[in-house]
Amino acid sequence: MNDLLFWKVWSPSERRMAVGAFLVLILGLVFLVWQCIDPLGNVVRWNVVSELSETTAVVDVLQLGQWQYGISTPTHLVTESFMSSVMEVNAMTVYLFWIGALIGLSLVLAALTTMSRFWYLGGTILFIMFLAFARLEALRVFGAENRLLFLTATVLYGGVSYYFHAFRPDLGITTRIAGITGVSVVLAALVAFGAASPLPALTAAAYSFPLWLIATMLFLLVSATEIMAGLVWLSTSGQSGKGRSGLVQFIVISVLYLLLLLLIYLQNTRQIDWNVTLINPFYLALVSGVLGIWGFRRRADSTQGLLPFRTTGFWLYIGLFIIAASFGGLMAGTANDPVLETLEDTIVQGQLAMGLLFLFYVLINFYELFQQKLAVYKVLYKPLRFGLTQTRLFGFAGVVILFSMQKLLPLNQAIAGYFNGLGDLHSTTEEFPLAEQYYKLALQQEFQNHKSNYALASIALKQGDRNAAAYYFRQSLLKNPSPQAYAGLSGILTQESLFFDAVYSLQEGLRRFPANGELLNNLGMLYSKTNVADSAYYYLDLAKANAARPEIPAANLLAILARSTDADLLDSLAAGSAKHDYLSWQANWLAVQNMRQQFHKEDFNKNAVPKDSLLSVSSLAYLLNYATNQAAFDSLPAALLPKLAAKNPVLSQDLSLAALYPEFYSGNKLKALETLTGWAAEEGEKSDLYHKILGHWLLQLGLYDKAIEALSPVEGIEGTIGMAVANALSDKKEVAVVLLDKIQDKQQNAAIEQLKQSLFSGVRPKSVTDSLFAVVSRSPSAQNIQSAVRANPFDARIVSAASEYYRGKKQVKHAYQLVLDALRYNEYAPELWEQYAFLNLEQGLLGQAAEGEAKVKQYALPAGYQRFLTRYQPMRALIEKQRADF
Repeated sequence: MNDLLFWKVWSPSERRMAVGAFLVLILGLVFLVWQCIDPLGNVVRWNVVSELSETTAVVDVLQLGQWQYGISTPTHLVTESFMSSVMEVNAMTVYLFWIGALIGLSLVLAALTTMSRFWYLGGTILFIMFLAFARLEALRVFGAENRLLFLTATVLYGGVSYYFHAFRPDLGITTRIAGITGVSVVLAALVAFGAASPLPALTAAAYSFPLWLIATMLFLLVSATEIMAGLVWLSTSGQSGKGRSGLVQFIVISVLYLLLLLLIYLQNTRQIDWNVTLINPFYLALVSGVLGIWGFRRRADSTQGLLPFRTTGFWLYIGLFIIAASFGGLMAGTANDPVLETLEDTIVQGQLAMGLLFLFYVLINFYELFQQKLAVYKVLYKPLRFGLTQTRLFGFAGVVILFSMQKLLPLNQAIAGYFNGLGDLHSTTEEFPLAEQYYKLALQQEFQNHKSNYALASIALKQGDRNAAAYYFRQSLLKNPSPQAYAGLSGILTQESLFFDAVYSLQEGLRRFPANGELLNNLGMLYSKTNVADSAYYYLDLAKANAARPEIPAANLLAILARSTDADLLDSLAAGSAKHDYLSWQANWLAVQNMRQQFHKEDFNKNAVPKDSLLSVSSLAYLLNYATNQAAFDSLPAALLPKLAAKNPVLSQDLSLAALYPEFYSGNKLKALETLTGWAAEEGEKSDLYHKILGHWLLQLGLYDKAIEALSPVEGIEGTIGMAVANALSDKKEVAVVLLDKIQDKQQNAAIEQLKQSLFSGVRPKSVTDSLFAVVSRSPSAQNIQSAVRANPFDARIVSAASEYYRGKKQVKHAYQLVLDALRYNEYAPELWEQYAFLNLEQGLLGQAAEGEAKVKQYALPAGYQRFLTRYQPMRALIEKQRADF
């Protein structure tokens, strides 16, 4: 246990510092793993592009027996595709890198101060050289590009470290780490608050790239043999090391491990093309690095005091480990794939070459110990014949040979990664010509790297050059293809109307990424645009099962099936569709309900209205469909949509029209009719639609003559049928016959014959007005009257009953307003004119009363007029007598 928890015997301050270092290392490894899950996803997002389309639905229905008259009005569908964004560096990734890198650097520099004069000076000089190459003047900390920041960093780091090394060798490692960390914090604050560069963190990271790369590669090579050392421990510790089986086990598992490395090497260098997923090299590096925390202790102890583990080795190793994790996380976080491949080659080829030499080292030195059944791992770094330094030198030479066999491609990739970092910097600052030059320099080093090509495609898109963007997207697919690049390429081809090329691009992408939901969704949507419904359904159904956001292909499925299926299939679709709390899906669901003529209470999604009131495509579609589908249940859109129309002037007309539906069905019918009448009179592009809706609403209210007037300008079969229905219901059956025969002359239709029979049988549309009037007649309460008037404020019977009620309650002005409102659209009703005359008499307006009396005489039957006079004349005579007496 003491070997495992070796820090337990250290001083309290050392233990606390060790625990802190372990904590930082764990966080650094979490950062690394998190960024490596999807490197490209760190800088390229999947954006959703929404398109709005219209289809027709019948939401206004007039039932005539077994036949119904409805008009087609727009309902709206949302279709959505995935589009890969341009490449953008996440600032948080850079900040997290700097936290880890500076902590790791502080540990390394603090460890250097405890070493001998030769190693301290060598390490410090090397560090200062890297600082000089890091171009700290680019940060412009003191207002101009000068070397003052470099000199300040050199003096602070060099001065503090030399003080610890030369003057205070008695100080513990905790104080040394605190001192160096303090210098790092001061310099970081100086850069953060004093740099004139717009992006100091990214600028410093881009220019200091060589320092972190060399430190990371050094750590990977230092820890390259730790897995082999672990295999020695596994084979010779405990019971597993007894007998010859220890040697056999070690040789077998070592050969298998080296064979795995060889296969990865051959596959990475394209010498074999096996479609086999081997172990990710970063896992090997992670295992090797973690094992090295304990393995490096034995190596340090074998140096005979040159590298004491407790005061130097541990902190040096952990510091390099933290730097490597932070740098690897930065490269993965910026999707800098040539650098990731360089690190991967260093891992694989370093462990292969050094592991092979280490196997030779173990066998040549400890073969006899294996035969004697001894625990070889305890003396692993005390060679008998072949030295450890020689082993490492030959192993490093092997790494150089393997790199050379690739024509130094890892070196070229590292240089390409450096230029990519500078390109990211200038692309983020929108210096696109300069960024483009750096990315092209990276392509000169490694022309197939995905990072540079995708970044150049991003710049081309920002500048509106689609041809260049398509070229670079294609180039990015040569070596490391990505779904995002396929989506970007197909999007450009679609915009250029190259439909088949776009389909081919997506199909090629799906051959490489068969389970990518975004590509499946996009291919399904491309097929839907050519009405290939079966292929569209197939790919969208697959996308729903594979996409990270299945609600998007689910919404698309609703949209394409709503456009291409009949009523029965729509019912089947509605029954089998799982609900999603997603605005586009809900918008399409309401559209399907409109097409099915299913109007049931639905809860309003408050997320449909953004805080700034600027509507997206999905918000618009949802609000329009909700207003029509829920018109009879929710009056909220009647007030909400006009307010949104003011904030969205381009969408004003659509929003205002949708607002009239809840206004008519559950709000102020007079306001809805007056507004729509005004629009219809303007003879605009949508005049036919306005006339059609207005005519249908008037039919529902029993205002047949007004309906005829409104429907007369409407062209097409819907207008003609509406005119026929209105004429038949107003007892002009001869005109209705002529109109229906006119339709039959163009095309024989059995439904028209059924309509004729229904109309001539005397059937009348069922209306809630009849039942409400019956309730008012039985129980003339204020509540019943208000409900009846709200349902039909133009019905002569209801308004007359309401007028009589309010006159009895001495609310003459309220009754008078009801009658005036009703007369605006029902001026031929004698009952309304009777009330008009009575109300004017009660207000002493004899001239208007006389006008009302004349209208009653004009429109009423003789018997009805005589009944009116029996009430009217005594009232008028009384008023005239009162005036004469006065």
